[in-house]
Amino acid sequence: MKSGTRKNFVSAVATLILACFYPAAADTAERVPRIGYISSAGTPESPSPLFEAFRQRLRDVGYVEGKNVLIEHLYATDRLDQIAALVNELVQQKVDVIVAVNNMVISAAKEATKTIPIVMVSSIDPVAAGYVESFGRPGGNVTGVAHLGRDLSGKRVELLKELFPKMSRVAVLWDAKGPGPAVAFKEYEAAARAFKLQLRSLEVRGPNPDFATTFQAARNAKSDALVVVGNPLISKHREKIFELAIRNRLPSMTENVRYVRAGGLISYGASLAELYRNVATYVDAILKGAKPAELLVKQPDAFEIFINLKTAKQLGLTIPKQLLIRANELIE
Repeated sequence: MKSGTRKNFVSAVATLILACFYPAAADTAERVPRIGYISSAGTPESPSPLFEAFRQRLRDVGYVEGKNVLIEHLYATDRLDQIAALVNELVQQKVDVIVAVNNMVISAAKEATKTIPIVMVSSIDPVAAGYVESFGRPGGNVTGVAHLGRDLSGKRVELLKELFPKMSRVAVLWDAKGPGPAVAFKEYEAAARAFKLQLRSLEVRGPNPDFATTFQAARNAKSDALVVVGNPLISKHREKIFELAIRNRLPSMTENVRYVRAGGLISYGASLAELYRNVATYVDAILKGAKPAELLVKQPDAFEIFINLKTAKQLGLTIPKQLLIRANELIE
């Protein structure tokens, strides 16, 4: 046997022996990091715009799906009651990081693992919720962004008053079983008191709430406007909700643009697309060795107003010029 051939033969045998006796070492050499991501919106055929914003930022920083990263993308759109099971599925797969995009997923992920890094998108104060120890030093395996959408309740009510100066009654539609909406409702109660408004609570429970009866209650209470508190259950039924809002002549304030595109009148909140791009930056840092405990939780620095002019027309409303000028986008 020639010298070069003998070397190749010995090398091949050595590799085979290593693979047999040390399979973990062989796997590690070719292992591609995996990101676990659970969506409560969109479908495999039509992922949500926020997931696309996240994925695009990953591409921007050099990740190519199927080559140097894998995304285990699970959908809870039609099975919100199975979020814990979906999280456990990702834990069993031993993904390298879990992206938790709402409070239901964050809570389930924090319960399921103390070791896999979790990058969150929280709508409530993550310190008060027990997700992290502090904004500056999270301390555990959770970090990410907190858009504090619930802290903007007063500003949303203020905008409604700007639209309807004579408004005296406001209804709040919320999922009574959602951790985020429970916090939000208390904030809206405080905002209603501050503006001397009567508040009507419209509590719903999943998976298929009786929205027709709910809106009848709002009408019976002679509500002047409706605040819709977003979460996975509300997002799932958003087209039906805003169809009923328009039918019942209820102008609606919402928390982000997805609800305005579904027929809501106006939204005010943080730029969610930018937050999801930031989530990808956290994931990149963690895959490169950063510890979640040492990555400070980021808060938003950009806020947006979206107005649906078609809905305004259907409701017979004229939006004040100064509010139209301030809007980031007018949807027709």
